[in-house]
Amino acid sequence: MRGAPNILFLMTDHTNAAAVAPVGPCLTPNLDRLALRGTRFARCYTPNAICSPARASLMTGVFPSTHGMWDCTHTQRREWVNVDVRLTHWSQILASAGYRNGYFGKWHVEQTKALEAFGWHEYDIGIGGRRRHVIPGSEIIANKAGYKDYLMAATGEDDGTTAPTHPAFDRGIDFLRRCTRESPDRPFCCFVSTAEPHDPYIPPKRFLDLYDRKRIPLSPTLHDKLEGKPEILRRMQAVWQCFTERDWRQIRAAYWALITFLDHEVGRILAVLDELDLTEDTIVVFTSDHGDMLGGHGLATKGVGTAYEEVYNIPLIIAGPRAQARGEDRTTVTSLVDLGPTLLDFCGLDPLPVAQGRSLRPVFDGAAVPSEWQDAYAEFFGQRFVYTQRLVWHGAWKFVFSPGGIDELYNLDEDPHEARNLAADPAYRHVLIDMTRRMWRQMARIGDESLLNTHYATLRTAAVGPYAADFEP
Repeated sequence: MRGAPNILFLMTDHTNAAAVAPVGPCLTPNLDRLALRGTRFARCYTPNAICSPARASLMTGVFPSTHGMWDCTHTQRREWVNVDVRLTHWSQILASAGYRNGYFGKWHVEQTKALEAFGWHEYDIGIGGRRRHVIPGSEIIANKAGYKDYLMAATGEDDGTTAPTHPAFDRGIDFLRRCTRESPDRPFCCFVSTAEPHDPYIPPKRFLDLYDRKRIPLSPTLHDKLEGKPEILRRMQAVWQCFTERDWRQIRAAYWALITFLDHEVGRILAVLDELDLTEDTIVVFTSDHGDMLGGHGLATKGVGTAYEEVYNIPLIIAGPRAQARGEDRTTVTSLVDLGPTLLDFCGLDPLPVAQGRSLRPVFDGAAVPSEWQDAYAEFFGQRFVYTQRLVWHGAWKFVFSPGGIDELYNLDEDPHEARNLAADPAYRHVLIDMTRRMWRQMARIGDESLLNTHYATLRTAAVGPYAADFEP
């Protein structure tokens, strides 16, 4: 490797880990090749289930309760939702170290959209996605009285002669070429971010035609009766009752076809690294901000109450210098908040002055203690409904604290589809209490004081309170 490593960061929207898993129906040959020369983390989690909070956590290395972006940038009054300006982004540290930084595609991190303030020397954030013309008659639409019809999926037109390209990848490729030509000795960070495969799923026809839509597998929990789960899920599930199993197959095929289209673009930009002799000098990261239910538990997209692996378990592939090839890692539990610290560590730079994530470098170096990488945490603030949830993962166990609904407890090894909620089962009361204590400890660690200091009589809804976590908040 020549000098400081370059960084190529590829980020999609709405992509769950199952969609790009090594064995699955979604076609991702280029991501598979990338994973072969790096590490694919099977248990990476988003710290929040919607775009802006997750992306702000990625950039700052802290959870939403610390950075302040608790909903999407466009959904609340501007003065209610924004990132604390006192926090440092990892891109600022790169810029201070001499990196040339370019950001292309969906931003959704904070309100100003002035990326130069965060260390990005050039950027174009108006090209995150491309809405394609829909082939008439291919639409799958959800409708409900008094609401606008909602387009869920369709087939997108393409001219059938040249492969379509994504504008964010086009700009990223141009940036790589110019960096090599204009400043070959200066390290770069190129961030390519797409809005796809966010709904509506409208893939180019040639990519959808790669899938036999009659043979698309349905979610094993598509017809879940939601027993023992929050009532709000039944109301949400009713939104999608208009879809037949044929519709769900079409929806899933369109979603996967969009990911295959993005995989094609990943292959295109990785080929440019090879062409420019940059592959050995460039750390490549592929991930997403959150996932998509895609029929799991009879639900679609993401949102209030969907605290399930389809939404929270996201893909993460890291390859390149200092990121030794380790194949698929199914034991290390990690999060988006860890990526900033990891990149800065790989580049030999100072850490973020405030960070709640930690570097994955010990995992790559074989120096990590496995028992210290068994936990993850997430926060959800209900978007427009302001419906609070906290999620805790520890080993095989997952706990969802829903003070306004029903708590949930699952053993993901024995129940990977989260079909049976064990939170109310007396046989697992000891696990419920242990996971609740872990939640309180994490809240104390990151300063999530709103719930931590909730001792008012009518708000004591957890299995045990924070004093049970062996500290006095």
